[in-house]
Amino acid sequence: MSPKSESIEAWIRELPKIELHLHLEGSMSVQTVKTLIGRHGADPSGVWPAGLPEAFSFKDFPDFGRQFLFGLSLLRTGDDLAIVVEDLANTLASQNVRYAEVTTTAFSHFLDKPAFDTGVMESGMSTVEYRDGLNEGRRRAARRGVDLNWIVDIPRDLEMPDSSVTIDYLEGPDTPDGLIGIGLGGYEVGFPAAPYADHFARALALGLHSIPHAGETEGADSVRSALEDLGAERIGHGVRCLEDPEVVAMLIDRNVMLEVCPTSNALLGVVDTLDGHPLPALREAGVRVCLNTDDPGWFATDLISELVIASDLLGIDRADHVAMQLDAVSAAFMPPERRDAIEAEIRQFVAATPPGGS
Repeated sequence: MSPKSESIEAWIRELPKIELHLHLEGSMSVQTVKTLIGRHGADPSGVWPAGLPEAFSFKDFPDFGRQFLFGLSLLRTGDDLAIVVEDLANTLASQNVRYAEVTTTAFSHFLDKPAFDTGVMESGMSTVEYRDGLNEGRRRAARRGVDLNWIVDIPRDLEMPDSSVTIDYLEGPDTPDGLIGIGLGGYEVGFPAAPYADHFARALALGLHSIPHAGETEGADSVRSALEDLGAERIGHGVRCLEDPEVVAMLIDRNVMLEVCPTSNALLGVVDTLDGHPLPALREAGVRVCLNTDDPGWFATDLISELVIASDLLGIDRADHVAMQLDAVSAAFMPPERRDAIEAEIRQFVAATPPGGS
């Protein structure tokens, strides 16, 4: 690592931060998976014949999917969820992350799913168990100084529009504390957003915010649909909006922030290389952006790493980082008093360590 990289990393590490695009089920580290394997006596050899690796890696999207689904199969109880949330909170706290909006896919936990080590179907969680697991994890996170709020997403490639599992859950009595939004995740190709418009309308009627993924594995029309059909207030990824200047103008006109995840985009083939990521072009076009990790456990990244990548490869200097963090704070769906406190902490840090230089 160059002296410049060491200098910016040290400064970024101390900068108070927030994160807005982070999947709970994608946050599972190797250590978390190891803990859950031991907890359930599971056998990982069908996925990792040589044993659990020191760091996850995969050769393509199907390989990633197989490993991810094994991790998901280990989340069998509310206690398992609480363990994952607590481990995530410990990681965030170690990076000076004060607040995160975490996406979780309730649908995946309610349905029966195979236990990879036996092939036997494990029964899904009840809505109460799911809620209680998230609530307990959130309490543990608060004790570490990290505030978490939840986005519950619809996995568009798993839950078809004629299903109402997720929206029925959101309208029910067993939602977790800190629920702030509805998302739309999953593989975009062949699964457009428009058929989910009614689901989002019902969620908005509950006072939830619209925070779908778009413009990741599909182009600018996917971003347009998220804006027009789902009333998106922020968009996960969205980087392919640049394929249509009219869509870029819509994002700017509606003041919609994109939650950008460089490492994820490179690993999943959205961009060819990290240094070719469109973050600079998005900022140059006037689109609001913030940096995030997406699935940090599986992608072996963290928020500090994403910010360092932006500095080393994408021309982001310290003043840019401060501006993006403050903008992310303004785009977050947190209580005003918490927003004011985090903004003040960032400004105090900057006053003590001026962001001049790169």
